[in-house]
Amino acid sequence: MGGLDPKTLILMYHSLSENYEQFKESRITKRRFSESLWEELIHEWSQHPLFNVTEIGKTFEGRAINQVRFGIGPIHICAWSQMHGDEATATKALADIFRFLSQSEDHFDSYRELLHQKISFFVIPRLNADGAERWTRETALGIDMNRDAQSLFSPEAKILSNWADTISPVFAFNLHDQNRLYSVGSSPHQTHIALLATTGDEHGTWTPSRIRAGKLANRMCKNIKGELINKIAKWSDEYNSRAFGDTFQSRGYGLLLLESGGAGWDLEKHSLRKINACLLLDALYSIAMGSWKSESLELYQQLQTNERCIVDIKLKNAPLKINQSIRADIAINLKEQIGEKGEITYSWIIEDIGDMSIYHGLTEIDASTFELINNHAIEKEVTYTQLQFKEGGKIAFQLSDFTNKIKK
Repeated sequence: MGGLDPKTLILMYHSLSENYEQFKESRITKRRFSESLWEELIHEWSQHPLFNVTEIGKTFEGRAINQVRFGIGPIHICAWSQMHGDEATATKALADIFRFLSQSEDHFDSYRELLHQKISFFVIPRLNADGAERWTRETALGIDMNRDAQSLFSPEAKILSNWADTISPVFAFNLHDQNRLYSVGSSPHQTHIALLATTGDEHGTWTPSRIRAGKLANRMCKNIKGELINKIAKWSDEYNSRAFGDTFQSRGYGLLLLESGGAGWDLEKHSLRKINACLLLDALYSIAMGSWKSESLELYQQLQTNERCIVDIKLKNAPLKINQSIRADIAINLKEQIGEKGEITYSWIIEDIGDMSIYHGLTEIDASTFELINNHAIEKEVTYTQLQFKEGGKIAFQLSDFTNKIKK
């Protein structure tokens, strides 16, 4: 490892983070990107001498499911993204990782050589390509693939199951996005990253496979706890035999679930994409070096679980009717849609009305002195592009101000 000094090795995640812009795949700028761009990237990777790109099957609608392999080492690691078609943050991060691994003549050259010789990294990016094209969670058959690990009704699930069995990985990364309004426990803190060393049985046994995943999760917690203070959570480890995470853990594959949650007004999750890329590259290094073995489970096990205790905007004691005498709390959340040109667009929905004391707002406003403007009405589950309240004859609140905060 002549190209990396010992300090850099210890702080690998932070070194990668500091140099991220040098390997970010700049052609992917949105969570929803075109199929033609994806095909362009796949073609480029297939031409690179360090990658082996193989079509291992097709989706229900006939789209290619590709495996990208890097490395010739004996330690087998696998990862896949977009099992749910509308969860693309990790897919963008994988594109960054492939760009990083394809570069040379910088101070990470020895790191890349180590990985190439020690590990074999097998990746299915954009597994549910039909769902990705539709921007839906489910496959073209309407099946949630992550509830199809046993019956294997969907062709994509069959391919994933057989693929992993062929690889027999020591570690497997199940990469997802989660609802951006999950909180760390019942706190007001939005979960940015969630982890889970899944259980492989209904007793929650800490098998050798699960311990491997838990130790790697612990390393990830150490890496990001400084930049994501109170923003890291874990999923409940209740066993679900239909889920691939639990199923693969039962097969001994060291399954670690990594989910990208919310990131404030960064709805494209640029910051979480960067964290995904650096965490995974650091994990590959730790696996190649065997340093994960010295990790404990302490930080990971101390994580609070994901809860749904957050709303985007909470208006407290707001007027519901024109006469202003009827008031209640109002919870308003962003609603994501697909526009005519295929782009992601946003509006707002009144999620709930009443006592919202159990919820924290990413934005909380005391509306007890607000007045409802005549041409508006407050109705639950109604979608709004604009909503205004006045105070003292002046506009005191309007939804468009918050729409404008979205980072494009």
